[in-house]
Amino acid sequence: MAGMSGGACMQEGQPHKEPTLARAPAASPWPDLAGVHAFLVEDNEDTRVMVSQTLQHCGAVVTVYESADAAIADLGEFMPTVFICDLSMPRLNGLEFMRAIRRLPPGRGGTVPAIAVTAYYEEFAAAAALEVGFNAYMTKPIRLEQLARAVKELSAARG
Repeated sequence: MAGMSGGACMQEGQPHKEPTLARAPAASPWPDLAGVHAFLVEDNEDTRVMVSQTLQHCGAVVTVYESADAAIADLGEFMPTVFICDLSMPRLNGLEFMRAIRRLPPGRGGTVPAIAVTAYYEEFAAAAALEVGFNAYMTKPIRLEQLARAVKELSAARG
């Protein structure tokens, strides 16, 4: 067999087979969110559906709330990994929600990372969101891949 380089050796009576190379799976732009429990607080139904389905597709458990009051009420039973909260909601808005969350002790959700989302971008709104305790700020329309990556990063930093 001297002098042969590369290819497969063929013996008489055996078919020639090209070596096959296993392909690495294409890298997914979507992060793996297994083990993440997100509380999504959003009054717009379309946004709730779009965001919750996206995060579930990535492996997260998502508990959806139409109001901040309902999310706060559930903190006694469930502890999220991350909050995603709209800033402009009737009754208790996102800023008031986060102020209430940050007053809670850590064991009741007071240190859970949070992402603010809003349809209105103004610098003071972003600054106000960060000032009351949100860890990140995003404007609508939400870039779903960017949101999923932010959820992953905040969850990993907490974990």
